[in-house]
Amino acid sequence: MDGPIVWLLATTVCYLLGAVPFAFLIGVLCGVDLRKVGTGNVGAGNLTRSVGVPAGTAAALLDGLKGLVPVLVFKNMGIGPAVVSISGLAIVAGHNWSVFMKGRSGRGLAPSSGVLAGVDFSMLVWPAGWAAAGWKIGGGLGGFIGWSSLPVLAAVFRKPAPVAVATLGLSLLMIIRRMQGNPGHEPGVRAALYRAVFDRDPGEELASAEEPVGH
Repeated sequence: MDGPIVWLLATTVCYLLGAVPFAFLIGVLCGVDLRKVGTGNVGAGNLTRSVGVPAGTAAALLDGLKGLVPVLVFKNMGIGPAVVSISGLAIVAGHNWSVFMKGRSGRGLAPSSGVLAGVDFSMLVWPAGWAAAGWKIGGGLGGFIGWSSLPVLAAVFRKPAPVAVATLGLSLLMIIRRMQGNPGHEPGVRAALYRAVFDRDPGEELASAEEPVGH
């Protein structure tokens, strides 16, 4: 089941589902507009820092489920693997560039994890391992290594084409969204490339190093 009508309906529905900004909605319920606090990013990370761990965890879980559940439902409906993979990418695109948030939302790692778990659970072990390593090398760098190298891993293990497409798409969506940065980000190609790797502007690290103790 993968005709043009199925492609159109599946990707449209998945984009709109992905565009639902759970972190923003939870923030509103807690009396916080994530666009005006912290990094200004409408994602689980900023929600955690601005509201608390329980709220951030709830948002991350919901974002993960909105990536996982549609993929599993489509697979159980007998929809073809190519449509399933592209629909999964539509979910993440909707999350990253939500029509409900005027075109920009979170970074997309939670829904990406859900999509990858549904498409090929074994592939999730790699970025999950680098996420754990992020406690030592930095979460931004760990996430970049884990997700950007997924297409190579898919090629090494000779994964089916739909899985390879999903890994490549998830990697590119993560990199592009990181390069955009948060509102008020540092301009320039160098800063964009730095954000892609470390998920922060170059000036943020310098400012943190120069900040007086106890400030």
